[in-house]
Amino acid sequence: MAKIVKGVMAVKDGKGWGVTYKDGHSTAYGWTDLEHAGIHEQEFCNDVTDLTYEGSPYIDELKRGKLVHVTKTTTVLVGDDVS
Repeated sequence: MAKIVKGVMAVKDGKGWGVTYKDGHSTAYGWTDLEHAGIHEQEFCNDVTDLTYEGSPYIDELKRGKLVHVTKTTTVLVGDDVS
């Protein structure tokens, strides 16, 4: 079984923008491994700053990245399909 997600991602120096810390009380964002970065719907993201809110402390850092098209494929092999 395979799941395919397409969209856009903010990328800088081989890292993607996403959650770097989350404990149930607070969440921090930053540059993380691409497989953990957020994928967003293109129709709502025309600029990297669309990934946060107006006045966010992350705006300056996001502006250092570039919005790129991505496709993420996740494959799950079960039972006899595992090799």
